[in-house]
Amino acid sequence: MYKQIKKIVFLAASTSIMSLSLSQVSIAAPKGFKTPSGNMFCELLEGGDTSTNSLRCEIASSLKPQPPQPYPGYCSFDWGRGLMLPATSKPEILCISDTIADPNKSVLSYGKTWNNGGFKCVSQKTGLTCTNSNNIGFFLSREKWRVLGISK
Repeated sequence: MYKQIKKIVFLAASTSIMSLSLSQVSIAAPKGFKTPSGNMFCELLEGGDTSTNSLRCEIASSLKPQPPQPYPGYCSFDWGRGLMLPATSKPEILCISDTIADPNKSVLSYGKTWNNGGFKCVSQKTGLTCTNSNNIGFFLSREKWRVLGISK
């Protein structure tokens, strides 16, 4: 009988420790936002540290003008649906078969700034401007897009 009670106490203690450990493990919500128009969505993709983070921003209306692919057949998915901004270098045009668009993302209101993971994005009625720690980035709107901080 004593061994059974000891076993029950051990199991109860083990279960409590496991629940305590599991309750301390948190799955972080995606770090991102959407613009008030709902046309653009951005999400921080965390690397090992801020120097390996990236910022992915999608635009439902696509990049205008549509950039040419590097060569025919380069992207067999959705080409030009947004940009990926690495932590320290220039943005890259997305070739994607998935999306980060989520209507439940928080809204970055016009006139507000989002700072996270080494990136800064400013939402304005004219469009969205995002930059990395080297002040390299992009401007996105329904009508146009451009890369910022890179000399021609």
